[in-house]
Amino acid sequence: MKATAQDVLTAKIYFMAAFPALRIPLEEDASFAKKFEKVDDVEFRAADDENPLACYMVFLTQENADKSVQGKRFKVYQGEYPGNVEMADGTTIQPQLVKMYFKSIQSLLGVFKGDKVTDMLGIMSPLLKNITKGATLKFLFLMLTLTKTMPNYNPEDDWNKYLKVKLSLSLITRALSSANKLGWPTMADWTIKQPDRTYQFVVGATVDADGNEKFPGITANLRVKNGKSKATSGLAKYPFVLFKFPNPDGCLKVLDPKNDFVANVENGYVEIVGAGDSYAVQFNTIMTQCQNMLIPAKFGGVPIGFEG
Repeated sequence: MKATAQDVLTAKIYFMAAFPALRIPLEEDASFAKKFEKVDDVEFRAADDENPLACYMVFLTQENADKSVQGKRFKVYQGEYPGNVEMADGTTIQPQLVKMYFKSIQSLLGVFKGDKVTDMLGIMSPLLKNITKGATLKFLFLMLTLTKTMPNYNPEDDWNKYLKVKLSLSLITRALSSANKLGWPTMADWTIKQPDRTYQFVVGATVDADGNEKFPGITANLRVKNGKSKATSGLAKYPFVLFKFPNPDGCLKVLDPKNDFVANVENGYVEIVGAGDSYAVQFNTIMTQCQNMLIPAKFGGVPIGFEG
């Protein structure tokens, strides 16, 4: 089945932006860190008449990560799994592979942004084919953490507020950069006109009633320059536009698509530092358009199968 150009773009953004964001719960949630102590690979494929897609994820023990070429416990690669993981000394290891193969791009997107339960049935076939492999259910629950970025997820406890904000900012900055590299016209036309500029998000730390830090501050950046782009973390020295949030609660207000951006600024949920407000509003508009590709149509997202 041939996918629309819009669906191909969206699926690629998931591979390039959403999956790498899974490192956050892997690194910061002790329960996930323990579950992925053993080595496992996961490969995603989506069949299509003209645009077959694939990516794979490598999970390594700390011991193997230290010996590997990648040097990391978790990394996402674009393309089909080559059959092994290369070590720095030239040897290879062959972890057990969980093959998440979908019959179509639309079937894959149904899992991530389907409006109805029936849209998500595409997960059943790859899930049943891998059910006997130890990493399958572990990975499924890890992947479900991406649902915390959806508009209908409204956490009340501090940990999940922190996790939603960090996941969301990592995902959207990566998604914008990926969309630019994939030639999404809205982003490509915008970045080509930009000199070297960094658009930065800084979220204050989560503190308890006594003012003690419970969770650290959060930073995420998008750097653009003459048509090129890169998503990074850490503090930029001289951001062109800084979106400064007092805490995750303020950021959650801005991330909610129901809330008007200008009203959020007026209400003090976010402070704009740096360039004129027009650049911040322009950037927020593009960010919202990109976010809409990744969320279900019932929340205002781009419908699966839509040809834009």
